[in-house]
Amino acid sequence: YDYDVTHLWLAGLVYAHIGYWVENLFRLVSKGVLDSRNQLLPFLFCYTIAMWAMYLALGTTNHPRFFSHRVLEGNTRRDKILARIYYFTVVFLFVFFGEIVVGSIFEQVSGISLWDYSGIPLHVTKYTSIPTCTAMSLGVAVIMGNFFEGLMKKIQRIPYRTTVQLDYVLGTLILADWLIMMVSINVFKKAPAYWSVHLLSFKDLLALFVK
Repeated sequence: YDYDVTHLWLAGLVYAHIGYWVENLFRLVSKGVLDSRNQLLPFLFCYTIAMWAMYLALGTTNHPRFFSHRVLEGNTRRDKILARIYYFTVVFLFVFFGEIVVGSIFEQVSGISLWDYSGIPLHVTKYTSIPTCTAMSLGVAVIMGNFFEGLMKKIQRIPYRTTVQLDYVLGTLILADWLIMMVSINVFKKAPAYWSVHLLSFKDLLALFVK
């Protein structure tokens, strides 16, 4: 799989931080809300899991795989375009069905809906929608094509011992934070809400401007 597990783990933690801000910026634009996302630390461990799943199952946009089997290898323009189309399509299906399965199972187990896309056009159940899946899939394809490989090169330059220390210390804190959320939701039936800031959403600002 091209990379050492210690380097992939640290990359996953970077993705957890990126995911935290992606979700908050989406909520800021759509709802005018910035919040803790049920975490004490600015990391969402589910994005670490998602990054590992995407990379191990699909590779990167430039070098797609189906698990350990390389697909659409070649250096021609046609090969590169087909590789990107393949990657986007598989990621779209992964996100589309993954959100439905994870959201539904989580609600059945805990009784809590972690997200709700019912207000978004072309939603399929409340857990996914065509617009959000398209945006996420494009984002994943761009990040795994233009950011992931560069990030891995930078991480590989970090002294190995330092990488391992970051993996253990930062990874333990993030995992503990995530487990606290999971216990709170599944045992106490309440999602932790540490802080939130309510602002005007893009829709509200647009309505003011139109008026």
